[in-house]
Amino acid sequence: MRIITIALAILGLAACSGASSPSLPQARSVPSSLRHISHATTKDGIYVSQFDASSVYGYAGTNQRNAPPICGETSGDFVADVATDRNGDLIVPSQQGETINIYSGPRMCGPTAATLNDPYGLPVDVASANALTEKIAVANIEDDGPISDPPPGSITVCTIAGGCTENLTNPQIYRIAGVALDKRGDCWASAIDTSSKPTLIYFAGCSGKGRSATGFQNSSYGGLELDKNGNLLALDSTAARLFVYSGCRPACKLVAGPFTLQGLSLYGKLDEKGRTFAAADYQKGQIDLYTYSTTALTYEFSFSQDLSQGASVEGVAFSPGR
Repeated sequence: MRIITIALAILGLAACSGASSPSLPQARSVPSSLRHISHATTKDGIYVSQFDASSVYGYAGTNQRNAPPICGETSGDFVADVATDRNGDLIVPSQQGETINIYSGPRMCGPTAATLNDPYGLPVDVASANALTEKIAVANIEDDGPISDPPPGSITVCTIAGGCTENLTNPQIYRIAGVALDKRGDCWASAIDTSSKPTLIYFAGCSGKGRSATGFQNSSYGGLELDKNGNLLALDSTAARLFVYSGCRPACKLVAGPFTLQGLSLYGKLDEKGRTFAAADYQKGQIDLYTYSTTALTYEFSFSQDLSQGASVEGVAFSPGR
């Protein structure tokens, strides 16, 4: 079974940037103090995933004091990004077994609610407004096939009731890093083509063949997020930048940025109110927090307690989500 460390797969970015370049990850056990804790005492916090680990950590609040995690989920190995929905349910795509694991909110580190099998490829990112009752969009960095020549990536569309039954592809997609799903049910994939050129693909209704977005200025692919005004935040993972676009159906208009980040980040999320942005900075092995608006992105602080640069800090999500 193949496993992809996305932080190393993106155009050889770790070697170019000076970030750590771990060998093929070896799964580690989560400390006994952080093993699955149902109904942790807090509802608001931040989840962090490390690719070279076998757990997702939960931190209380925004963790300005750099405190250790309060709980953890033993969610499977080789997790890139994580997501939460508006109810605080945690959604974890695991390359090990190609599963999507969902843990009940609103309290941090809740019990397992459901597990979906992704029959199409290696899941690295997810998005859903309500994971237990509504659509879940899953980004597969590449689809299943020969290890020597794996097929291009795709978007898998799932529901708890119906499973993962739809697979979205587009000729401009070679590898996918990020996915976003809006309130209208439209979704986007942040991808690269066979020439490693970044591309943004818009799927109306999260279905069909998709259309390449125009006006996309990112120099690399990365995570996607939507703000309270429906603007699309797109991380540029090889340049430590964040672009903010409007439209992208399929014409994008740059409305803010590019904002400079503290370090190289694949994924980032806004808090429930849309005012704080957290970036998973795998270059420095920490989570960077910013105040966000369409006029400025202001760095506030970072935390790194119990995180490791060598473990590839890749995913982050506020609880509850937007």
